[in-house]
Amino acid sequence: MSKIVSIDGMTWMHFHHPSKEEIKEIVETYDVHELIEEDIADKTTQDKIDVYDDAIFLVLHFPKYDKKNGKYMSNEFNIILGKKFIVSVTKYHTNHIESIREEYNQDLREDEDRDEHEFKISPYYILYKIIDVMYDKVLLALHKFNLDLNELEENVFDEEGSSKDLLERMLLKKRNIVFLKHLILPQADILQEIQKATMNFYEGDLDVYFEDLQYKTDKILANISVAMENAESLSMMYNTLANIKTNSIISLLTILTVIIGMMTMITGLYGMNVQLPGQNVTSTFFIILGTMLIVSGGMYILFKKKKWI
Repeated sequence: MSKIVSIDGMTWMHFHHPSKEEIKEIVETYDVHELIEEDIADKTTQDKIDVYDDAIFLVLHFPKYDKKNGKYMSNEFNIILGKKFIVSVTKYHTNHIESIREEYNQDLREDEDRDEHEFKISPYYILYKIIDVMYDKVLLALHKFNLDLNELEENVFDEEGSSKDLLERMLLKKRNIVFLKHLILPQADILQEIQKATMNFYEGDLDVYFEDLQYKTDKILANISVAMENAESLSMMYNTLANIKTNSIISLLTILTVIIGMMTMITGLYGMNVQLPGQNVTSTFFIILGTMLIVSGGMYILFKKKKWI
């Protein structure tokens, strides 16, 4: 358990992967509905909002990068929002909570507007900061995606452009982009539901903050759309170059087969069990060998002239 903020009667508590006892303690301490205890204990794959008489319960999912395999996974945020408290619970540890705390304290120190300062000492502003910071992290991740895609595009035209390693990196990028889309897309509707729900708990105007979050959601989805288009274009380039390389190899093998076939036909004539001219002459072997070389060379020159090889 970690008490992040406690000021003027408002408290923000954060838990990372709490035990059943800690979850029960949360419910008892803040006297919230017992169903919240079950929701926190169970893994939820979809974002949702439940509104109770004295609290709002949220389930939001934000990306967490796994450095071991280069994949993004879902970090579930369970948030209990009351009039004078907010409790956040995460499935995985995240350093972003500490950065949110630092930004929040900085906001309080720099704010000179009394009314604005009073609002910021509220769970609603902390909720805004949590979502806002996590969205900023997603935007940074998408920026890095585009840089990585540009690097992959350059590698595609290298000699090893069709290597297995490059293909795996491309597929991993596409997987991560699609994952982010599925993670963030439902939150546009959830934000609207949160905005409606908070009206019953807070009399002030929260529109400007939710408009900012909606703007960032739209920006994230727009960046994801661009990244997906870039990834698809990159895949098409890769497949085109790979097909060209494959066709070139097949053409070369076909030409070699034709040349070898001609040589085999010549040697086959003198492999028949019949009497042939020059069969008993020593120089016949060299004549046949020379003929094979001349025919092969002629075919090579012909294919080269026609730009088949």
